[in-house]
Amino acid sequence: MVGWRLTEPGRITGRNRLIRNGRLAANRRARRLCIEALEAALAAVDPARSVASKLRLARGRILVDGISVKISARIVAISVGKASVPMLTAALRILGRHVESAILVAPKTEKISGLDRRIIPFRTGHPIPDGEGIKASRHVIESITHMHRDDLLLCLISGGASAMLPAPANNISLDDKKRITERLIRSRASIHEVNTVRRHLSELKGGGLVKLCEAGHVISLIVSDVPGNTLPDIASGLTAPDPTTFQDAIHVLKEFDAWTEAPANVRKRLMQGSTGKIPDTPKPGDDIFRKVHNFIIADNRSACEAMKKTLDRMSTPTTVLTSSLNMEARSLGRLLASIAKDSESLNRPLKRPSAIVLGGETTVDVKGHGMGGRNQEVALAALNGIGGLRGVGIATLGTDGIDGHSPAAGAILDGQSMARASRIGLQLRKYMAENDSFNLFRRLGDNIITGRTGTNVCDVCVLVRTK
Repeated sequence: MVGWRLTEPGRITGRNRLIRNGRLAANRRARRLCIEALEAALAAVDPARSVASKLRLARGRILVDGISVKISARIVAISVGKASVPMLTAALRILGRHVESAILVAPKTEKISGLDRRIIPFRTGHPIPDGEGIKASRHVIESITHMHRDDLLLCLISGGASAMLPAPANNISLDDKKRITERLIRSRASIHEVNTVRRHLSELKGGGLVKLCEAGHVISLIVSDVPGNTLPDIASGLTAPDPTTFQDAIHVLKEFDAWTEAPANVRKRLMQGSTGKIPDTPKPGDDIFRKVHNFIIADNRSACEAMKKTLDRMSTPTTVLTSSLNMEARSLGRLLASIAKDSESLNRPLKRPSAIVLGGETTVDVKGHGMGGRNQEVALAALNGIGGLRGVGIATLGTDGIDGHSPAAGAILDGQSMARASRIGLQLRKYMAENDSFNLFRRLGDNIITGRTGTNVCDVCVLVRTK
């Protein structure tokens, strides 16, 4: 087994203090509702629970959501990503002796203990891939190419897997991939655009793992960190067909003025692929995917729905606006504040009591040198806009427990937070100029701290209006 246990899945540190910071009774109610909603979100996407809720073993067959696969020979498991340890732990508890061997690819920050002899562990770099990731990739390739037609490969995939199994294609170095990926991220390319390029520079991504695998069956249980759950973009599509081409990858690099800066080996490979000199990634409809069953077992939508269910149960009618959010963080913060202000003067769109929930991922245009992340940046931008409103609470959270380069997962605020900040001499403009959201909310005692949650389904946000 793997040594993994969450004593209190989804529990937020110092929750009572965060609630008491509301001062006014109506604000404390709003904060309590926000905290309860966030904890429900984390519990709903707990990776071990998610695996246990989907994976079954009965009479020598593996059952997942109506799919039944007979265990004819060996089961080999590969667990990779931020949630790799709890996912593998749960799978081994369910399948027991039927799993002959397992490859565990976890972040370097992960503490691993209690491994049994079947598990070969790798602790690799994330978000920047490293040499250990190359070793892990080679071992995965060696294992799957030596499987047999009667064997079953169980893949447990979660956010971060793309960086943790880099597997550069022939003549592409790890440094080549790192350079071009970082260039695209700096250019504000979308995750789909970044992955379009990465899939065409890798042996395993874009269905490459399936192409190399000799097993007769492949089952993938996936915790999605991509809004909209597009399979080719989750971990760059290890077990999914790739609808994009080498020419698409070239187009992305040219669109973001990265083509001429790209390493020569990258340009050469993409040009060779675009002219048919090397085969493209396997496409939708390819026969190799007949043996593959991909299942999303936890995602942002399930986190948002858990928040709604919890708030509805607490007599606060709630609407999930979206689980595919994709916008700039400060714009979202200002939008939430505008909704709260309109609701105060017009009693719509949010009547008292009611709430809205949003999920997805925002971006931050970093210009300062402060500490923070996109979730705390959303809260920072909403701070002034909800100033003076009674019974209004906003909370934002990164479900992996890590917001940017800060030790917080997010932040919480209410209509009195701006006044509290002013009383202790905090100048909002200064903190915004420095992108120093963590330290402003630290001074207010309103950082949300969860520690590492062991999961990752992007971000969630809630705006509550109470009686």
